[in-house]
Amino acid sequence: MKDNQQSLYIFGPCALESLEQITPVAALLKRHQLTYIRTQLFKPRTNPDSFQGLGKDGIVILETLRKTYSPAELKFVCEAGSTDQLAIIAPWASIIQIGARNMQNFELLKAVGKHFSDHHDYVLLKRGFANTVEEWIESARYLIQGGVPKSKVVLCERGTRSLTSPTGVQLDFIAAMEAKKSGFMVITDPSHGSKRSEFVIPLAKASLQLGLDGVMIECHPRPAESVSDALQAISIEETEKFIKGSL
Repeated sequence: MKDNQQSLYIFGPCALESLEQITPVAALLKRHQLTYIRTQLFKPRTNPDSFQGLGKDGIVILETLRKTYSPAELKFVCEAGSTDQLAIIAPWASIIQIGARNMQNFELLKAVGKHFSDHHDYVLLKRGFANTVEEWIESARYLIQGGVPKSKVVLCERGTRSLTSPTGVQLDFIAAMEAKKSGFMVITDPSHGSKRSEFVIPLAKASLQLGLDGVMIECHPRPAESVSDALQAISIEETEKFIKGSL
């Protein structure tokens, strides 16, 4: 199934690690005419000692991918956590991602508007895990006032703090459905919204059944070896099964 204006499907590892890691994911998307791939150069992490991403060193991997896949065949999704990071990823990203921790980083949101151009397909704005839908929408308005067309803003539900979930977070479908009333595209991130690989596919299927606009799923050729968020990554085989059966 191809991406279209009414739906958005994003697959790929938590963080870009190596060409060997990302190549099987790119090949998978190519087989199924899907284009958006997670290629995160920067990773904001709770633990300061954990892997923070390849940073600028990862650009050489993007350059290598671009030699194999045209911009129409493979489109990069990159997160920016600061204005400096934004300047680095903006020339490469088809989708600029603003993570949950930066949902209310208003100076960053303003800067995204200045960098957004015809080269970019969307800005993806994740809901902070303690933020209301109203606050989420207000942050999206910063993007719009900065120059990003509303049709190019995608809201991503990635879970809220939970006292009952065994992982401490749970995907909030009610928040996602309420946000959709505002006229924005809304997708879910069942990987961060569950933090466990066994829940990812059921939550992704539920998202589509509820009429949401797509999903972003973390996959890895060797999930157990992922340098970040290994417990929530699914395999290439599981990803392909989901694509064949649900998209």
